[in-house]
This record gives sequence, C-alpha cells and structure tokens, in this order.
Amino acid sequence: MAVRRAAQHLAFAGFELEPFRLNDLERVLELWWFFFETVVSELFQPEIREELLSPVFRDYLEAAQPAGLIPICTLQFVGMCAARDRERERILEAMRDVPILLSPLSVGLAFRHGEGGYKREVQYLESMRHSQWLNLVGFPGVSIPMTNTSEGLPIGVQLIGRPYQEDLLLDVAESLELVRGRVPLPSL
Repeated sequence: MAVRRAAQHLAFAGFELEPFRLNDLERVLELWWFFFETVVSELFQPEIREELLSPVFRDYLEAAQPAGLIPICTLQFVGMCAARDRERERILEAMRDVPILLSPLSVGLAFRHGEGGYKREVQYLESMRHSQWLNLVGFPGVSIPMTNTSEGLPIGVQLIGRPYQEDLLLDVAESLELVRGRVPLPSL
C-alpha cells in the first residue's frame, strides 16, 4: 500500500515509473549475514563487557555467535569480499538504465522501540530484507514515511540510488515528500 501510494505521488510529480525487479538477492542476503554476523561478532568478542551492552545489541550478538564458531581466516574474508563485489557489479548492471528504485522498507509493520529483536516474534533480519542488500553493497538509500498504522507507527518506503548519485536520490526524495504532504508524527 505504501509503495503504491508513493508511486502515485511520484507519477503526479511528473516522474516516469516502470516496474522493475532485482532478482537473485538471496546470495546478497547470505553475504550480509556473513559480514554483519560472523565478522561483527568476531570483532566484538574479545572486548565484550555484557553490562555495557544495550538489550537489543546483546540479543544481536547472542544470535550472531553460534556455538562452535570457527574464526575467520584471511582467505575466507577476502573471498567473501570478492563475492560481495561481484554481487554489487551484477546489481549495478541490472540497474544500468534504472537511476532510482522505489521499494518497501520492510516486510512488516513497524514495531515499537525495543519490541523487535533477533530471536523474537518480530525479527530484524526477516523484517529488513528490503534494506539489507543495499547496506551490504554500499548503495545510497533514503527512507520516507508515507503513512502511519492505526497505532501511530510509521509505514515508509525507501528510495535507492546508484552509487555517487546521491544528489538525484535526494532530489527525488524531496519531491516525494513535497507531493506527499505532512505525515503526522507517531505519538509516544
């Protein structure tokens, strides 16, 4: 619903829209988990002081540190960096004629701060699938609230651009916000 509404607003603002789908993002999501699970947990492991961690970060590290984790070797890390770069190149080629993507921000509705987690009913990893890939391959993106749930939580979309085209991305985001009008802020 939010993506459809954003597309209507962009069309009203004079933008030309065409359906587009990025295929085969599963490998990108696997790579995301390698870098943001294995690598991050290994970086933090030697220095962790549990009492200083937020509950959300503690939950993340617990999910990211599977039992019997084998340390990463340099060759494995470099190989995964090369795989990430190949995926980035593949996505850039797919977007050769597509300067901006309009996408959902997450697969579900927003949850209140502190209610999501890595082992709870509402899981970050599953809910943020639409954002993880651009985060891994270094594409610029901006999220824009389009409406709110009945509980006042935001429902947004994201605009995704190609690297080094942030100006265009921000221009489109500004146009969308102007046409969209004011979205009430959630009540806390």
